[in-house]
Amino acid sequence: MLIERHKRVISFSENMERLFSFIALMQVVWNTLVICCLGCLFIISIHNETGIFALMKTIFAYFAITMEPFIICFAGEYLTHKSKLIASATYEMLWYDMPSNYNKIIVFIIMRSQKRLAITAGKMMDMSFETFTNIMKASASYVSVLIAVY
Repeated sequence: MLIERHKRVISFSENMERLFSFIALMQVVWNTLVICCLGCLFIISIHNETGIFALMKTIFAYFAITMEPFIICFAGEYLTHKSKLIASATYEMLWYDMPSNYNKIIVFIIMRSQKRLAITAGKMMDMSFETFTNIMKASASYVSVLIAVY
């Protein structure tokens, strides 16, 4: 019964990964492009002196769009951290004093928890704080290229 329940949990997590992996990839690409365009618009509005209202709209839009990949990456980092804690918490309990039928379950949990849980973008990259910094670096690079062309 435990093994069947575990198989259902694994199949559910694989289905969720398939669904959200593509969505997360599209979010990463789209947010990178929008952050890039808003950064370029911000710099252009500073040079053209379009007014404080246009500048404030650009700043608020920039922070709103930046928060979306941050929240996704934060959730991915949190999930990864919690999956690591499952293995360590299971190992640190007094499993050697338990009956043998519980020990088999404990070993099963430790083996399963070695496969790290993560939110991925297109099964290419894990959504973590490192990914968020890479998104921001890429956006800044694109902004500098757009400003050089402008």
